[in-house]
Amino acid sequence: MATPNPGSQTTLNSIGTLPELTDLVRRDFQWTLNYFPRTALQLFISDNVGAGNGSSKRYKEIDTETFADVKPEGVNSTKAKTGIGYEVDMTARTFSKECDVTLEMRNDNRYQQVGTMLRKLNEFCPNRQDLDLTHRLTFATSTSYVDMNGNTVDTTMGDNLALLNSAHLLSFSSTTYNNIVTGNPAFSQGSYESAKLIAATQVLTNFGERRTMNYNTIATGQDPATIRTVKQLLNSMADIDAAQSGVVNVYKDGTKHVVLPYLDSTASGAYDSTKRRWWFYMATGQGTDGWQAYVGNWITPQLRTPSAGNNGEDIHNLNWTFSTYCRFGIAVLSGRGAVGSSPTS
Repeated sequence: MATPNPGSQTTLNSIGTLPELTDLVRRDFQWTLNYFPRTALQLFISDNVGAGNGSSKRYKEIDTETFADVKPEGVNSTKAKTGIGYEVDMTARTFSKECDVTLEMRNDNRYQQVGTMLRKLNEFCPNRQDLDLTHRLTFATSTSYVDMNGNTVDTTMGDNLALLNSAHLLSFSSTTYNNIVTGNPAFSQGSYESAKLIAATQVLTNFGERRTMNYNTIATGQDPATIRTVKQLLNSMADIDAAQSGVVNVYKDGTKHVVLPYLDSTASGAYDSTKRRWWFYMATGQGTDGWQAYVGNWITPQLRTPSAGNNGEDIHNLNWTFSTYCRFGIAVLSGRGAVGSSPTS
């Protein structure tokens, strides 16, 4: 029979704070749950900024006209218009986590549970990056949000509008473009076709001319009904709305389905049921020819481990401090390349 135990938590690993690790009872420890898989990074363009390059980086649009003009005999060719469009600044932020281990804990830990615990430090930075990247979609209808540490995060595009907007601006034209599926419907074959129509007609240069992007990704949260519908659409051998068998599924075309565990979450990563059916149709993995969303890495995740006598040991109490840290920034230049729907029920 299980013995109820209210449990304990701490930021310092010591005999007093976590006595179960060092008492005389033989125990088998099991970590409560696995972490969510990290999936958002594949939607973004990775930019290895590195050290010595300042704390921010600017991304700019540059456009030119699309079509050549007629050149009558003996007349000079017309000059192509070229212009610098919108811009966004990426600012680096540093993230870290650390864990202290006492001398007594190090000496008395027969089952080396502390070692397993400290290896989990490797997960903190990648998990935070995945959360922050996902939240660029989670808060796609907002121009900012307050993150889990109480900091305001600017989520505007170069035109100072939210990622999802029905009237995105162009630098050299009064024309606007839309990247919201009309009515914000749940995912279905019909709503997918509406998103494909937007993708085919609403990719405009800053001169207001139509271009094309290779939309190749559907991104959703973990809502089972949404996932089932997407998988049926992409994997069925026949048209999923057809009454008879043998009808060709024209959407069995290799489009990728990315499930984002934190898409339907609050700023702290807790479940937000109002966003469980959100979905996006995106042009990813194509560099500057696709969705212009960047993650800049100033410092990739690092793990610092102490040893006796080095700077990781506190000379006053002999505690060892294990630390992990990273430094990155996120910037999304344009709404082109991302079509979204945000149903609330």
